Amino acid sequence: MFRPLLILMALASAAPVHAEAPLPDAEFAVRWIDGAYVSRHEALVAASERFAGAAGQFCARPDDAGLQATRSAWRGAMLAWRTMDGASGGPIVLERTGRMIDFRPTRTKDIEKRIASGAGVDPHNVSVRGLPAAEYLLYGDAQPKAQLARLKDPARCAYLQGSAGRALEDVHQLDAGWTLYEEQLQGEAEFFRKNLFSETIGLMLSGIEGAIRRLPRVEEAQPDAWPDWRSGLTRDAIGAQLDGFATAYFGPEAGVGLANFVAAQGHATVNAKVKAAYDNARAALAALPADQARSSEAQRAAVRSALSALKQAIAGDVAVALDVVLGFNDSDGD
Repeated sequence: MFRPLLILMALASAAPVHAEAPLPDAEFAVRWIDGAYVSRHEALVAASERFAGAAGQFCARPDDAGLQATRSAWRGAMLAWRTMDGASGGPIVLERTGRMIDFRPTRTKDIEKRIASGAGVDPHNVSVRGLPAAEYLLYGDAQPKAQLARLKDPARCAYLQGSAGRALEDVHQLDAGWTLYEEQLQGEAEFFRKNLFSETIGLMLSGIEGAIRRLPRVEEAQPDAWPDWRSGLTRDAIGAQLDGFATAYFGPEAGVGLANFVAAQGHATVNAKVKAAYDNARAALAALPADQARSSEAQRAAVRSALSALKQAIAGDVAVALDVVLGFNDSDGD
């Protein structure tokens, strides 16, 4: 009776014990989120404010100089959003900010109907608002030279101004959320810190997959196969997403990024793999022509392959090193 029990106890004591996933302390969690996430949010707020201000000034006196300034400010806001979307987290998921300010495809026919009726931006219809709607108004269907005359229509320019203002409101909606998130990470309960890595790493993977999907997969792609076909922003947009990932993973400065925590757990080789994959993705993107219409399928395939390798380094090395169970799929975090 006792001998089998003793044998079972001995086997149990000899069995390998599965180590728990490393838990970040409150100091690291808050320093990381503040330095690598809130800093990007603040840059997005500033860029969105510049765009809203430029749109207002342009509509008060529409001329070519004002249009160029507004386009530049729009590009700044869109790239700041892409940087945030490259590795999002916290309140962005709860507020579904991507859906609010970057819903695609833009329903241009519905926008035109609202302009014609003088109804203005519909705050409840994400397909006729946000940064893509502003892109359509600023560039048309890849007809930038024709837009100044069209935007001299007060109703049309008011819709542009309304789209910029609505996007700014949606971005400011996150201000209190980031403050609350940092407070939760500092709380006595470990729930938020236990889920910090699984959520953020899952969203890093989602951001990279989003970059991959920006590249059409056919040789003779129609112009509207590109998500940024009106403004031609694709290469810069993917670069901004990589910027966002790099800020989150490597940190805006020494000791702030996730890489610092990974190295502290004894996985410096994992960081080296991620850095090599990141550098390869940057090199492949640099070889892509700025004019997206001139890119070949081979060039686009090279970028997709490099981004996929970066994604694999995160899922196959970083997540394993930190014993993270990934619960997000590629479509999460929009």
